[in-house]
Amino acid sequence: MWADTGINANFVSKMKLYQKVNHFPSMSCLARKNNLGRNLMRMHKYFPKDYNFFPLTWVMPTDYTDFKTSHAQHHTNVYIVKPEAMCQGRGIFLINSPEQIAREDSCVVQQYINDPYLVEGLKFDLRLYVLVYGCDPLRVYVYREGLVRLATEKYERARMGNMENRCMHLTNYAINKRSCNFVFNEDEEKADVGNKRSLEFLWNYVEAQGGNSKLLKRRINRIIVKTLCAAKSQLAHAYKTCQPNDVENNMCFEVLGFDILLDSNLKPWLLEVNHAPSFSVDTPFDYKVKKELIHDTIKLLHMDSGRRARYFKKKEDDFHSKALGKIQLKHTKAKQMELRKRATERRDEYELKNLGGYALIYPDAKMEHKYSGFLQASEEHWQQLYGYTKHISLHATHRDEQALHSSDTSIEPSPKESRKIGNMMLAARKTARPIAKVNLDESLNEPNGKLVMN
Repeated sequence: MWADTGINANFVSKMKLYQKVNHFPSMSCLARKNNLGRNLMRMHKYFPKDYNFFPLTWVMPTDYTDFKTSHAQHHTNVYIVKPEAMCQGRGIFLINSPEQIAREDSCVVQQYINDPYLVEGLKFDLRLYVLVYGCDPLRVYVYREGLVRLATEKYERARMGNMENRCMHLTNYAINKRSCNFVFNEDEEKADVGNKRSLEFLWNYVEAQGGNSKLLKRRINRIIVKTLCAAKSQLAHAYKTCQPNDVENNMCFEVLGFDILLDSNLKPWLLEVNHAPSFSVDTPFDYKVKKELIHDTIKLLHMDSGRRARYFKKKEDDFHSKALGKIQLKHTKAKQMELRKRATERRDEYELKNLGGYALIYPDAKMEHKYSGFLQASEEHWQQLYGYTKHISLHATHRDEQALHSSDTSIEPSPKESRKIGNMMLAARKTARPIAKVNLDESLNEPNGKLVMN
């Protein structure tokens, strides 16, 4: 199934085990600019040297005081302001003072990168396509080809007098394609001309200028994995809550658009993550890249037509067994782990033979010692932030309360036991948030897009 917009947890929880959908519940933890900023800034506090690949970020109105303090201390005089949840460059503008935005505005403010790497005097960014095909454990692929999106006005450092020139400072295709200077590509085999070019062109250009394109690609891949590590716990929790019996870890997948900017030292900076990158095509090269991307994605997903038949066959067998009075035992934890291991081995065998234009960047045995620390920190922070262990005890206490007052209870608790249970419930209510807040996520309130059955 393919949804044009994000999906909520209720939709995923109703899916059958043989079905797949192109979004994860809770992906807004990365796709919304405010959530992305919060998650990465938290990880920056734990790992300042590893999470230094995104501009200094303030989420308004919460961070307004910190923003003013930082401005006064560091005298950085150019910032870029972005709406929390808009795309295609809408609502983005530059400022040079905190007083230029209202204190109560809901937006994201970032330090502006004033010395970008230029191609033919033009600022540009990269659109990389990343396939997340599993969140517990994480499984991430990056596509070999993407887009280099160039601005249409020769770049000059941001200053009073040119800060409102959107076609100089913003690289969004939706903005620059309206410029009279925009050059459309007319031949899919000539992706080195125009304002939308290929990644291959950029790697060759970097090498020609004396740079190291292989090192640059490795750095970008690590940025992608680190970003997903920051959100892995939230994604996995939402997914397991919806589909606790899925041992194959493949009911949800998502093609994300990572936007990367290079500075003059060829350091890559993450700008944002798009959960619904555009697949519209305006040029022959556009068509070529996106057609091959979709083809290779569908192939990698292994759309086995026999999965549906096997699912209903098992349902039928279980029904007959129950009718005959046979006891249906649930899988033990050890059995569940064994099933997961077998499913992972089958996936590895198929996917590594059918990568197409994709490359697997996580799991990565060479970097596992590093990534495992990020994942552990993300998990610990998730549990602290949402009081996960406290909510478990609150659920258990709630069940005890129901059992105590149920009409068919045959054993009355003693006064001492009653006081003990009452004290437990009182303590749990004081220390824990309401249960409904465990799954707080903007994506749960997003309307479903139109669904199309593949």
